[in-house]
Amino acid sequence: MSAPAGVTAMIEHLVRHPDERALVKSDPDALFDRFGIAPDAREVLRSGSRDELSHLGIHGNYVIKWLIWSGRPTLPFFAMSHFFDRR
Repeated sequence: MSAPAGVTAMIEHLVRHPDERALVKSDPDALFDRFGIAPDAREVLRSGSRDELSHLGIHGNYVIKWLIWSGRPTLPFFAMSHFFDRR
């Protein structure tokens, strides 16, 4: 499965143009419109988890970049006690 139309091009553009990465948070619709991102993909890009983004067919490296630029965690949160409780 490949990423929805425009998603890979949009992320590759942001890799080459770091000055535009702020749009991911401030005006994602401007980016989505520019790259022709479909409405269903927009919703996942706005709020989807790492797994949901991957299920769209977005390459793992681009999933992580997108999550970082959008200020979302790249890994699920868990308490540090998780490690200590297992001992």
